[in-house]
Amino acid sequence: MFNSLYSGFAEFQKYVHASRAGIVACLLLATTGHSGAQDCSPHGESLEGLPILEITIDNGDIFDLGQEDQNLWIHRWANRLHINTRKSTIKEQLLFAPEDGYNQQLIDETERLLRGRSYIHDADITAEVVCGKGVKLTVVTSDNWTLTPSISVSRSGGETRTAFEIEESNLLGLGTEIKILTESDEERDSNAFVYRDKNWLGNLKGLTLELADNSDGHLYRVDMERPFIKLNSKYAWSAGASSVERENPVYEDGDEVAKVGESNDLLLVSYGWSDGLVDGSVSRYRLGWVANKLRYNTVDDPNIELPEDVDKSYPFFEYEHLKVKYVERVNFRVMGITEDIELGSSLRARVGWKDEAYESTEEGHVLQLDFNFGSFVTTHTLGILQLGLSHESNKTIDDSGRALMQGQLYNFRGVNHSYVISSRLEAAQNPELFERIEVGGDSGLKGYPVRFQTGERAFTLSAERRAYFNVYLWQLLKFGFAVFAEAGSAWDSGENPVWLSDVGTGLRLVSTRQSSSKVLHIDIAFPLSENDEIDDYQLYVKARTEF
Repeated sequence: MFNSLYSGFAEFQKYVHASRAGIVACLLLATTGHSGAQDCSPHGESLEGLPILEITIDNGDIFDLGQEDQNLWIHRWANRLHINTRKSTIKEQLLFAPEDGYNQQLIDETERLLRGRSYIHDADITAEVVCGKGVKLTVVTSDNWTLTPSISVSRSGGETRTAFEIEESNLLGLGTEIKILTESDEERDSNAFVYRDKNWLGNLKGLTLELADNSDGHLYRVDMERPFIKLNSKYAWSAGASSVERENPVYEDGDEVAKVGESNDLLLVSYGWSDGLVDGSVSRYRLGWVANKLRYNTVDDPNIELPEDVDKSYPFFEYEHLKVKYVERVNFRVMGITEDIELGSSLRARVGWKDEAYESTEEGHVLQLDFNFGSFVTTHTLGILQLGLSHESNKTIDDSGRALMQGQLYNFRGVNHSYVISSRLEAAQNPELFERIEVGGDSGLKGYPVRFQTGERAFTLSAERRAYFNVYLWQLLKFGFAVFAEAGSAWDSGENPVWLSDVGTGLRLVSTRQSSSKVLHIDIAFPLSENDEIDDYQLYVKARTEF
């Protein structure tokens, strides 16, 4: 922030000196009878509305070799081997263009959009005033390392997952992601290919292709969209189709007892419109159509109760309301990376109607609701709340639904220390056997095996002390440390929960200059509940998206 203030003050000084010189020149021209003199009067502090005369793009390397701590052999080789994001790739994603009026809102949105691209490490846009004419903008970006071949073995809750992956998230500097993945876990073996381009054919349209050949079936998916690119966007559209065949395991006390085969074909199209940003808030509307075909079969237990085969075909209407603002922080959900934290509120509600006239096997409504809220409770304490609700009514079979409420409270003790309290409350109405809510391992309570408890209700609570070390190994690796305590349970409606708890500690490691920026967790957790069926401790090793 201070660097920005200093550079802004320096630019202001240049502007003042240039203005003084320009005014003198104008007076001289006026006294000699030249009527075409340039108006060089100072514009004032605000740049809003000034025409954009020129846009310069400085697409930087991964490392700044001008800094001593970023000029080792590893940094030089990384810059040499890496293909920088092309200027044209960055230019196509700017939310402004020459001759537009300067708009600080769009400048901030563009910085966030660029930082949100996995191949961009950071982005900064500065303005230089040209006396009596407008502004010149400079877009400065630095890259992440984007070619990531990896072999990984992770373990959580007594289960082991292996994966081999080659990912390039910025192919030839064009912003295109290609991934080839082979992985194996307790549920399936999979060979997958993913192609993703968030600026397909320009104008920030997106295209995703995904193909997977699995030991229990397949996955084929194609999605095309033109999202609401900015808060002031007037329209959006999307079209997607997918086909999935898989075997869903059914668990009891963490052990697999059966499998249910599932075939799921989905088609979705939609069109959205909006008046854009009005008085600090945005309202968006969307009409669409969903066609979903679900089929089930037995795999290894002919006596297992199968869900009903279902055809869902229905129109829907969606409403979205945003009243948000953003703050920047380092060491929030990751480490050593500038993150944009969304504050304020966002609401999305979708309602559809199934009918036999639309070739649905059932009649009834389909409802989805999502609400997010973030605010600073005190100067150093941030609260975030997420609510989710889905409900589906049917004429001949039981209604189904799910509700989720989760929240986090962050207390920042300077840049390098924080306390985090997290809670999750979830409830499901008539879930299928393979859709029951789980507790253990990844889903909370790391001191217990994966899916140690399942049920129609679940509650988890955790408290964590985080420390972010100042060590920045080769300007590549950041380290952190956590001490945590967890409690929770999963149970069926009408039953009393059996509460579990654990304590543990762990190391966090993140490569700040990689496009994935995943946080490696190495945790050891000790269950506090007496149970002869589980080990005295659980080792948890996994790459996650958050600290």
